[in-house]
Amino acid sequence: MSRILGIDYGRMKIGIAVSDEGHKLAFPKTTHPNSWSLFLEFLKNLILKEDIIEIVVGLPAQLDGSGAELTPEVKDFAEKLKDSFRLPIHFENESFTSKAVESMGSAPAHRTDASAAALILQSFLDRRNQKN
Repeated sequence: MSRILGIDYGRMKIGIAVSDEGHKLAFPKTTHPNSWSLFLEFLKNLILKEDIIEIVVGLPAQLDGSGAELTPEVKDFAEKLKDSFRLPIHFENESFTSKAVESMGSAPAHRTDASAAALILQSFLDRRNQKN
């Protein structure tokens, strides 16, 4: 059965999360260095192994809802994903996800980005499942 991929993009690291097969729960998977060529190869394998059918990318936003400094870079990254994998790409507000993970103390420092990706993906899944 299929899964949905969640991504927390960062200039240094990219956090990865994957949904369950029912698209109800998000689980932190891993953190990967932000090197497009290495990440592309990693993601090809993950998409096949986990039967990924959609990708959710965290989009940074200011408190007033306007774009943040990293927003154009994240959108470019998402466009590269779309061109490479031809999967639907969704954006989910990622404001304060890394800070939330750190404040909860729920993840070791090296897993913060993967846990932030899980929060982003869970927010998307919750919103989608409320509509259905």
